[in-house]
Amino acid sequence: MDRHELVRNAVGFLSDPSSQTSSLAQKVQFLEAKGLTSAEIEDALRQASFSNTARANASHSQAIYGPMPYQLAQPPPGQWDWRDYFITAVVSGAITYGAVSLFKKFVSPHLQPPGVTAYEADKDALTAQFDAAEALLKEIQAETSAVKVAVEEQRSHVERVTQDVEAAVKGMRESEVKTRDEMREIRSEVTNIHEMLPKMIEKNKEVQSQSLGELQQELKSLKALLLSRGPGTPSTPIPSFQAKPSIPAWQLAGGDSRSTTPPVPAPSPSLNGKGKEVDLGDAPNAAIP
Repeated sequence: MDRHELVRNAVGFLSDPSSQTSSLAQKVQFLEAKGLTSAEIEDALRQASFSNTARANASHSQAIYGPMPYQLAQPPPGQWDWRDYFITAVVSGAITYGAVSLFKKFVSPHLQPPGVTAYEADKDALTAQFDAAEALLKEIQAETSAVKVAVEEQRSHVERVTQDVEAAVKGMRESEVKTRDEMREIRSEVTNIHEMLPKMIEKNKEVQSQSLGELQQELKSLKALLLSRGPGTPSTPIPSFQAKPSIPAWQLAGGDSRSTTPPVPAPSPSLNGKGKEVDLGDAPNAAIP
């Protein structure tokens, strides 16, 4: 492309009003991107500034003097003849007739006072409406009374149920307190038994030990007595215990006498030193340990 043509294009770009908003650095950068040298860019800027100055002077002079006004000559107003008056009268009469007809058809019936039949019809309609409203009001009152009675019954039922529940809860609490007291007493008794049981066992052991000691002492005394008699001493037989006396037949047959002889207690067996029972009837013949 010719360099002069590039310069002309650059002048046109710089003279374009849309490019006036851009800065000078942006314009120079754009022209350098298009391939213009620094001298060509300066020449284009100088030509663009000269062209902008001439354009501004021309617009200023045109604004001062302004264009010459162009006025059209208005024709003089004409005179009305009889035909114009006739047309005007016909149009005015038609408009007036239409307005009067519309007034009589749509406005006049509403402006006239209503007749007696209209009053009676309105009265009957109002009476019917009042009767319907009164019947509806009575129905509403009846429904309200029924609802009120139902609510009262429900409230009394709820109160009874609440009282029953409160009584049941109170009874449960009392039974729970009673159960706790009983459990506390049982626990206290079990604790006392648990504490007293070792003491009772120890005391029982002491009593048994004391009884065994006394029995051993008696056995030792009996042994010493048997040894003191010696082999040459005639043995005195130990009297045997008599058997339990029986009741005579004449006492069993008699119905008046009810007395019976008391039974003779049998002798209790003794224990030797080894903890075995020793029959007192066989004591002389028993071996002495």
